[in-house]
Amino acid sequence: MLLKYFLLFAVLCSFSSIKVDVSAQSAILMNAETGAVLFEKNAHTPMYPASTTKVFTAVYALQKKGHALDEMVTASHDAVVCVHPHIRRASHPAYRLEFGGTHMGIKVGEVLPFRTLIYGLMLNSGNDAANVIAEHVSGDIPTFISELNQFIKEKGCAKTTLFTPHGLPHEEHKSTAYDLAILAKEALGIPFLREVMRTNECVRPETNKQPQSVLRQHNALVKPGKFYYPKAVGLKTGYTIGAGYTLVAAAEDQERKLIAVVLGCEKIEDRYRDAIALFEAGFHEKKASRTLFSKGFDVFAKAVEGGKAPLQAYLPQDLVLEYFPSEEPAFKTAILWQTGPLPIAADQKVGEMQVLSLSGKVLKAAPLYASKTVESTWQHEAQLAWKKVKKGLWGYTAAVMTVIGVLILSFSFYFARHRKRRGSHPK
Repeated sequence: MLLKYFLLFAVLCSFSSIKVDVSAQSAILMNAETGAVLFEKNAHTPMYPASTTKVFTAVYALQKKGHALDEMVTASHDAVVCVHPHIRRASHPAYRLEFGGTHMGIKVGEVLPFRTLIYGLMLNSGNDAANVIAEHVSGDIPTFISELNQFIKEKGCAKTTLFTPHGLPHEEHKSTAYDLAILAKEALGIPFLREVMRTNECVRPETNKQPQSVLRQHNALVKPGKFYYPKAVGLKTGYTIGAGYTLVAAAEDQERKLIAVVLGCEKIEDRYRDAIALFEAGFHEKKASRTLFSKGFDVFAKAVEGGKAPLQAYLPQDLVLEYFPSEEPAFKTAILWQTGPLPIAADQKVGEMQVLSLSGKVLKAAPLYASKTVESTWQHEAQLAWKKVKKGLWGYTAAVMTVIGVLILSFSFYFARHRKRRGSHPK
């Protein structure tokens, strides 16, 4: 088989074809599977993410400790103590909780399953859950923050710097719509997190400190109400005075799964309207098509060793690439030849035409067939015949040598035993 890259199409969109009016200061619409950006507005501008920070925390925590969802975790005083916002910013570490923030009500010394903490983090946006998770995963919260920043940089979040695991205000705690979409893409690849994000209510089990209670979803896109969006699959809301209303959301419809991020919305309803508008624009986009090679017009040739003529191949149908205009791909084409021994018969499959992404993923493929028979030359036939003769002679010679070797060993053994017997007779 011979893989030959013979043609390169540099097809790159310089702008998105999706047009949407959003009120958010920063926004992005991304394909959750390919990472292609369908729409963006200030998507690389650092903004305050508020509680959408918890997407980063959840992804890292589950990638590091997701095998131990039922592990019991004890909440420390440092993780759950609250102070007044002004006192927190003046004399406490950035991760310190403040009165008025969203909590799941964890008490000092309370023991909860790691699983429940993730639900508390993502459903009702527990800042206390974020701190307890961070301490559990890395030993202490500052170490978690250090590890988390390194982790997200490795994932491609170049403009994100985090100072807390929950998103409470800090002057330099910032991210971008693009970076949040990258981590949302990562989050959608974690089955347990997908399950959490779509849950409306979850039982908070009885603990050593509190009776059983219920954790409730904050994301209006996935629960009954004014902004319920049946295509939504979850993720995370956020709000602080400095950040405004924020949202990282995902939705899927038929063959497409999309991520929308909106940051800096003035009103709570704006973030939902913006996200739905982005999703609907993406899901209603019609596919475009491009004929790359045509049946009956394009012929592909290849010299075949020992053939009387070059191999000519054809496509049984047009090779057409379909794509959404906002995701017009950059690609390359290649032929994977599979010619086999001569002669090659007319209409015999001789290879495959492939359309690949620049990373090597096959986007489309079609078989190639021989246009006409390719006979071998007499010289090629003679060479093949001689190779068979040599192979036969070698096989015959090897067999003869094997027999001779066995006979020599047999006679040697016989005479050695005979001499030994004669030498053992009494003198």
